[in-house]
Amino acid sequence: MKAHSRNEFGRIVFQLHARKARKLLALARIGGPLPRLSKEWREEKIDELQDLVERAHLPELKRWVRRNAELEEVRFKGRSAKDSKAFEVRDRVLKRRGKRRHVVYVSFRNKKCLKVGKSNRGLGRITSQVDAYYFRDATRVRVYFPMHHRKRFLPALECALTHLCRPYHLYKWPESKSYLRQCPACKDMKLVRKLVKKLFPA
Repeated sequence: MKAHSRNEFGRIVFQLHARKARKLLALARIGGPLPRLSKEWREEKIDELQDLVERAHLPELKRWVRRNAELEEVRFKGRSAKDSKAFEVRDRVLKRRGKRRHVVYVSFRNKKCLKVGKSNRGLGRITSQVDAYYFRDATRVRVYFPMHHRKRFLPALECALTHLCRPYHLYKWPESKSYLRQCPACKDMKLVRKLVKKLFPA
């Protein structure tokens, strides 16, 4: 974590401590009156701490993805029909990589990420979304293939790419079950939530 982020992290933790000890600080008339430690305010601080942890993990996540997944990128030319882009992705990946059961796909419109998704049933998942805006409006699609323990590793890869690419419409975070591999960022972000709730009950 960079120095600025470390300082910000420490400042938020100090705020949590101050509200927890507000009655003790009031006895010594240290600072002004502090509101109580509410669940809503604590949740805001947890989100801020998790954002700092996520940001610190981004360089590591890039290396982690490169080490653990193969990549195939499909770029669309101007003449590509919108309603055939998903099929174009499938055909090019089949030609270059052959059949693959476990994949994570990321669609972009120029530099903006539109969608991060996964499939454990091959490329049919991509073609089934042929009418979705994140394929129709895409200028390129990246398809990743996990290299290790593919089924258990797939959600972690999808999660890592969600952290890195930040899809335009993120309706829900990728699933994370106890028996599945977790991405490094989520592991520490969950630890932050657990520790703050334990240390600062509201």
